[in-house]
Amino acid sequence: MTEQEERVLTAVKQSPLATQQEIADSLNMTRESIAGHIMRLIRAGHILGKGYIIPQPDTLLIIGGCNLDINGSPIHSMKLADSNPGIIQQSAGGVGRNIAENIVRLNNQVHFLSIVGQDSSGDWLLEKNRQCGINTQDIIRHPEFNTSSYLSINDEKGQLVSAIADMKIIDALDSRRLESKMPLLQSTNRILIEANLPSASIEWLAKLSLNVEFYADAVSATKASRLQPILSRLSLLKVNRDEAKSLQGLSLDQPVTDDVLADGLINQGVKAVLLSLGSDGLLFKNAQNHLRVPVFSTKPISDTGAGDALFAGFIHAQSKEWDLQKKLEFAVACAGVTLECEQANDPNISEETVLNWIKTKSTKALL
Repeated sequence: MTEQEERVLTAVKQSPLATQQEIADSLNMTRESIAGHIMRLIRAGHILGKGYIIPQPDTLLIIGGCNLDINGSPIHSMKLADSNPGIIQQSAGGVGRNIAENIVRLNNQVHFLSIVGQDSSGDWLLEKNRQCGINTQDIIRHPEFNTSSYLSINDEKGQLVSAIADMKIIDALDSRRLESKMPLLQSTNRILIEANLPSASIEWLAKLSLNVEFYADAVSATKASRLQPILSRLSLLKVNRDEAKSLQGLSLDQPVTDDVLADGLINQGVKAVLLSLGSDGLLFKNAQNHLRVPVFSTKPISDTGAGDALFAGFIHAQSKEWDLQKKLEFAVACAGVTLECEQANDPNISEETVLNWIKTKSTKALL
């Protein structure tokens, strides 16, 4: 890059909506020369397409669900087919949204692409996202569908009794709407998707000629197969045992070792596998590394959001000069912190609080 091109690129970064003439005036150059420099910067990949979109290599783009979660729990023993005195709580949820909140609270830049309705629930979710620091400018408002919602009822022990999910709006996050966000897709080098997205949308993303690393969360054994078209492009895949079996066409009751499950996904083209083993810990496997770490001792209040926090924690740890052992322990600790929180996202989570939490758990283990 020449000195003049560096000056032009700096001016574009400072004023991305400026016209070529305005940039020329600010740099005391001609509009024609500015046009030539910008064209060369576009060809070199320093500027992406029209509108002077600047690549943001340190920003993660998350594409996924944004839900209104409503949970009811009885104060006393649950009586079916009857009215139970209890507590009803409303919170922001969705796998993609939960990961985004944790990533932001761990002090990372993130763009969140999702869809909500033009209703009061959508308004409430957007405000909750803003409050926790999630950029909401790329959340699409749908004029007809209701905002995605999840209604659950737990028993007096906190265990799920039943739930109803109204999430048809996520199917509207189709290739046409995703294509309208092409400048955003082109302006990052990391994209995380989750299997709540429609199969056709995932397949469309897999076929794009983007110079990005794809991460994915399999979400559930039922939905995991939606990721099949993009497996060979994944740099990182988070799954549990059932999701890993589903992706390989295995029955959920078929006995398979964890190593075989991880190897099967690697053989399908996945670069690295993060296999959540529940109370048995976490397994990481790629071509160079194979490491398992145990979970920390916790006093769980709710397991909602723990897997999302685990994935966010590992992504955050990837930016640190830590060894693999510490990165995995940090991810497991993020899940542990969330297990001990009533909400799906711990509002106090940060790198410092998680590291201190690890120290506390380690100290207790030595006593």
